[in-house]
Amino acid sequence: MEYKFRCDVKSSDLWKISMCATYHSFAGVMNLIFTVSALAAAFGLWERAGTLLRGVLLFACILFPVIQPLAIYGRSIRQLEDVRKDVELLVDDDGVCVTSGGEREMLPWRRIRNAIKRREVIILMSDETHGYMLFNRNLGKQKEEFFDYLCNKLQNRDRMET
Repeated sequence: MEYKFRCDVKSSDLWKISMCATYHSFAGVMNLIFTVSALAAAFGLWERAGTLLRGVLLFACILFPVIQPLAIYGRSIRQLEDVRKDVELLVDDDGVCVTSGGEREMLPWRRIRNAIKRREVIILMSDETHGYMLFNRNLGKQKEEFFDYLCNKLQNRDRMET
């Protein structure tokens, strides 16, 4: 089999992934509890609060639902400054051929560490911190078939190495 995809990561994609990771974790639960507590404190203390306390309460109320998402979006934009825009992946029985800027690199299956499937994306991890993201808009109807192919290749690689 052979699959060819273009990697076009957008800042909004990175933002969605970061927000999902945050709000599906313990930190997200704590963010929600803090925000609800801040809203309750603001409603309970607003009439008696001075200007400084009102400012602190307002800041506490918008910290996680407004400021944090904007900060994460800004970080997503900065992260994309170092990412090449013209990356193509050719996935076949030999491994993953990465083409970018006229350069080609072949990653044999033994160098692919993992394949992670999320609702919006499949991530091919080349090491613990680097990978290639293929979003649903790139994968189309082939997403499930492609992920099954990746899993099969990675399982066969693991059997051959032992």
